[in-house]
Amino acid sequence: MKKFLSIIMILIFFTFIPLISPAKTTFGEPFSNGSPACVSCHSISAAGFTTPTWAIDLSTAYNDLGGDPQTMKMVIKSSGVKAMEAVFSNAAIPADELDAKVSSFAAISSKKQAELSSFGIYTAAGGVFILFLIIVRLFFRRNNKLEENR
Repeated sequence: MKKFLSIIMILIFFTFIPLISPAKTTFGEPFSNGSPACVSCHSISAAGFTTPTWAIDLSTAYNDLGGDPQTMKMVIKSSGVKAMEAVFSNAAIPADELDAKVSSFAAISSKKQAELSSFGIYTAAGGVFILFLIIVRLFFRRNNKLEENR
């Protein structure tokens, strides 16, 4: 029975690994013109960048801006935030690098939305399953003292 429970717990652990593994993105890479990487100021938890930063988490930025790549590019180049304006407004960011950043935002935003909508279901199902295992373990436990007295 212990082996069975151990196998079940391992399977549950490996079921949740995709939910916590970071996505492959370009957020940690600075632009080739010397402009800093997004994670220099922002955390992006959906991509695995969760260190404390002074700017907002950009995990759902793409969806928050309507899912439009052109809007996302415009926000990167001229957001209205003085710190970003100083760095990116006059910078000649190559179009292919900007496209790569925007596609990375699109990928993690859709992943984050999927996680947010399904994580509650997985958590509830996992909790019910663990509760079931505990009940089964309590119901079928052995009483060694009782067996010794037979």
